[in-house]
Amino acid sequence: MRVRETLDRELATFRWRFAIAVVLAGLHLFAFARAAHDRLDLPFNAVPDEAPHFSRPEAWVLGGYPREPKRWSRLAASRWDAQVYIGFALRGLSSCPDAPTDDETMTDFAYMQCGLGWFQAYGLVGGAVARTFDLPVDYVLLAISVLAAIGVSLLWTSRFVVDRIGRFEAFATLLAYNMFPSAFYTVAPYTESATLALVLGGLWMISKQRWFGAALLVGASTALRASAVSFAFAFAVTAVVAALQLRRRATRQWWRPLAAMPLAGWGVAVQFVALQIAVGDWRAFMRARSLYGDQRDFSRLIDPVFYLKGFTAQHMDSVMLVGGTAMVLLVVRTLWRKLGTVEATFVTVASIAGIALAITTVHEYWGLNRYLLLCPVLFLSLGLVARRYPVLFVGWLLVCAFLYWNVELCSYVTHGRPDLCPCLGRLEWWAPYAS
Repeated sequence: MRVRETLDRELATFRWRFAIAVVLAGLHLFAFARAAHDRLDLPFNAVPDEAPHFSRPEAWVLGGYPREPKRWSRLAASRWDAQVYIGFALRGLSSCPDAPTDDETMTDFAYMQCGLGWFQAYGLVGGAVARTFDLPVDYVLLAISVLAAIGVSLLWTSRFVVDRIGRFEAFATLLAYNMFPSAFYTVAPYTESATLALVLGGLWMISKQRWFGAALLVGASTALRASAVSFAFAFAVTAVVAALQLRRRATRQWWRPLAAMPLAGWGVAVQFVALQIAVGDWRAFMRARSLYGDQRDFSRLIDPVFYLKGFTAQHMDSVMLVGGTAMVLLVVRTLWRKLGTVEATFVTVASIAGIALAITTVHEYWGLNRYLLLCPVLFLSLGLVARRYPVLFVGWLLVCAFLYWNVELCSYVTHGRPDLCPCLGRLEWWAPYAS
C-alpha cells in the first residue's frame, strides 16, 4: 500500500510528469531514426552539411523531381506535408502571385504551386525563429512540434484530467495516445501536436469557465490547419450549452460564453485576411485545395462499403476508425458523467465533427489515422477502458504497436513504398524519396 501511495504521489508531481513526457517524445524520435536505418539504410539526418534551401525563389513546391526546397526531406521525420511547411519557413509567401490574373485556372495553379493549399502560420513562425537564432528551419519546426508534444502529454496527465477520470485513467490515456499508429506525427514537422495542445488548453479553460481564454486558444488552433474549424464549431455548440445551463441557474452573466464565440475562429479569419493582403485573394487557400482535388462526398458517412473497404486500405484506417468507435461506445456514458455536460460536449462534438470532416474528403482513406489523433474523446475513453476492460486495452495497444511500426511509420518514412513496407494494404499513394 505504501508503494502505491508513494507512486501515486510522485506521479502527481510536475517533474515526473515532465520526465515521462520527454521520454515519450524521445521514443518517437528514436522510432524515426530506427525506421530510416532499417527501411532506407539512412541516418536520422541524411545530409547534415546542407540545410533545406530553394534553388530559386519562385520554385514550385508541388510537381517536378526532386521537389523544392532542396534537402527538405533530409531528416527522417520530414516527409510528405513537411515539405510545404519547410517551404513557408524559408520564403513565406514571397513566391505567390501578387494578385489574381484573368485566367482563373492559371491563378489557382500558381496558388497551389506556392503552397497555399496549406495554412502557413506554423511554417512562418518556424521561419521567424530560425532566422532569429540562425538555425536550420527543419530543426526549428521539429523542435516546435516536440515541445508541443511534451505539452500535450502534460495536459493528458494534468490535474484537470486526473480530477475528472482518475490518475490511472489519465496515464492510460497518455499511453494510448502515444502508442496510436500515427502518434509519431506529434514530433514531426507537422501541426498535429501544436493544434491539440491549444485545444486541450482550451478545454482546461472551459472547465474553469474562462470563456474568452478558451476561445483565444481554440481560435489559435484554427490558424494552424483548416480542419481545426471543427474545434471552433465545437466551442460554439459548447458555449450555447453552457449559456443555457447558466441561465437556468439564474446566473447574472450567463451570456459570457456566447460573447466569446466569435473569438473561436480568429485564427482562420487572420489567415484569410493575410491572404487578401499578401496575394489579393482571401479565397486563395480554397482555390488551391480545389485544384489539388479536394471535394466533399457526404455519402461516405453512411456508406458501409466505404468502412469495409477501409480495412484493406493502404494504412488499414478502418481498423482504428471502427475499433476506436467501439471503444468510445463502451464507456461514453461514464465519460460524460465524469467530465460533466459542458466539457463532454466540447470533446465529443470536436471529435465527431473533426473525423466526419476528414471522412468526407475524397482522397481514398489517406490520413484518416492522422486525423484520429485530434479526437480527444477517443483517448479519454481509452483511459476508462483501461480500468474497466484491461485485457481489451492491452489488446488495443498491441494492435496499435503493430500498425505504428509496420504500417504507418514505415509508409511515412519511405513515402509509401510497398516494396519496403510489405505489411501495407492496397496501394493508394506513394512518391519518390529524395533527400
